[in-house]
Amino acid sequence: MGGVAEGEGQAISSTPELLALKLHRLGRTSFRTVKKNRDYLQSRRSASWLYLSRLAALKEFAYMKVLHDNGFPVPRPIDVNRHAVLMELVDNCTPLYAISRIYVINEVHHVHLRISGVT
Repeated sequence: MGGVAEGEGQAISSTPELLALKLHRLGRTSFRTVKKNRDYLQSRRSASWLYLSRLAALKEFAYMKVLHDNGFPVPRPIDVNRHAVLMELVDNCTPLYAISRIYVINEVHHVHLRISGVT
């Protein structure tokens, strides 16, 4: 699985179902500006990279759960602990970096309402 946008991913399993474990690593060498670019700190002046990574993992898990529960095609989130998110491994799909053409969604407002739970 290799490197992903904000952490490292690894395919793991102790059952017949393949799972993916994503480890968030915010604030490390390649993400030094994350403290000023993200809203994780809120009113705090400083925080450790592990704390920021934990917040990022919790936020990703929450968004994935809402999207998955509402029928969006995202991996099924299984659990989150510290800076790790456990999810199902999606096989036979196209990674975003390989997509060269973007299709316009005509009903953006409807999609936004569905994500936010209004409909």
